[in-house]
Amino acid sequence: MDVSRAFALAAAAAVGWALFDLLRRALADRLSAWSLVAATTLGALPLLALGTALDGDWTLAPGYWLPGLASVALNVAANFGYFRSLQMSPLSVTLPMLSFTPMFASALGAIVLGEELSARALGGALLVVFGGLALGLKEGGLRFEPGSAVMLGVALLWSATLLLDKRAMDFASPYLHALVLNLGVAAGGVCALVLSRRTRELGVAGRHAGLLTLAIAVGALALVVQLLALREMPVGVIETVKRGVGGLSAVAFGRWLYGEPVTLRKIGAILLMTAGVALLLL
Repeated sequence: MDVSRAFALAAAAAVGWALFDLLRRALADRLSAWSLVAATTLGALPLLALGTALDGDWTLAPGYWLPGLASVALNVAANFGYFRSLQMSPLSVTLPMLSFTPMFASALGAIVLGEELSARALGGALLVVFGGLALGLKEGGLRFEPGSAVMLGVALLWSATLLLDKRAMDFASPYLHALVLNLGVAAGGVCALVLSRRTRELGVAGRHAGLLTLAIAVGALALVVQLLALREMPVGVIETVKRGVGGLSAVAFGRWLYGEPVTLRKIGAILLMTAGVALLLL
């Protein structure tokens, strides 16, 4: 394994997801939750099909289907749980629960895949978790509501999808697996719109073609780069870097684009998350 290349891929994927989150935040003011999921995943299919064609490997070995389809199912379930948790409880007590994904990913990687959980990796993950909690929690401290429990489950599901993705790529290329993932999640999003009789909301997406196209391209690229990194690095490291960079980017973009204040609590959170990522990258 080329360690420097692997870390470069992990960092690039983390930046890509941070940009994708920023674009989805802008689109969320214009589109409903499930129409956003459906539009971004449907739109990415031609790009991912082109990437697979250029890669030239369309092989899905027999062992692919169990981890591949399980990852699709958990991704759809995680999306549903994410939106449901936001309906149940305030953002201030739900989103901080996603900060636990580095710990979940590290533990699952060690238990299921036998990946080494070194003291350095564990320390980095813990710092990112604490930093994420400090960044996400509002005045009044930690409150645990029904929506918090659902979001904690979402964090576990998204951590588990990384393990399944890594296993699936023993039987398929990252490009083809990314295509299958987007096809499955798109189908889940469209089904959610059909069942709720809200398919007309997809038409609204066309009114924001420029922003949506950019989000589609960034999201597809972030997914492929993450899968390439997963082939070479433990899932806990990938998730720690991703959450760490995501937290730092959220503060930076919030200040730059929305004029959000940078408080002492946010500075402390940034220092913790930076230290956690540095433990892995330096």
